[in-house]
Amino acid sequence: NNEEITKVIEIYSKASGQKFVVDSTVRGKISIFNQTEISADEAFNQLSAALATNGFAITKQGDLFVIKSARQVQRDYIEVTTEVPTMKPERMHTWIVSLKNISAYDVQGQIRMLSSSFGEMSVHEKNNQLILTDWSTNLNRVAAIIKQIDKPADPAVAKLVAAARKEHDERRAKKMK
Repeated sequence: NNEEITKVIEIYSKASGQKFVVDSTVRGKISIFNQTEISADEAFNQLSAALATNGFAITKQGDLFVIKSARQVQRDYIEVTTEVPTMKPERMHTWIVSLKNISAYDVQGQIRMLSSSFGEMSVHEKNNQLILTDWSTNLNRVAAIIKQIDKPADPAVAKLVAAARKEHDERRAKKMK
């Protein structure tokens, strides 16, 4: 309860045998409450979530865990995959998704606001891919949304959208004259 973050990391390290390097900027207090005993894996999940809540992230380098500010970890080596990461433990992750039915550029413009304050999203237009770096839980949320919107357009809806787009472009052209 209200314990220094570094002390909680030290307690977990002693209990699990895991090695940590903790950046000097990692400061603050956290509280983690459990009514019953938990496994080492669940303790790590809770530690990673508590760190993320405070803007810190864990990155694995060999058999060593390094804890830094989330922004620093994002700029260091983090896992990059084309698969959505597991939600636990909470960590920074880069996920590359290839879209099949919709434009990555359009999707970026429409869902950019879903990134966390530490998240980033960019487009690789040549392969119609989104490159997303964020917390694993947020990447899972974005993946669920992309799964719902990356579908072939219904021909009737596509026809309506094309007509609306044409009308919009014509109005815009008249205003520019």
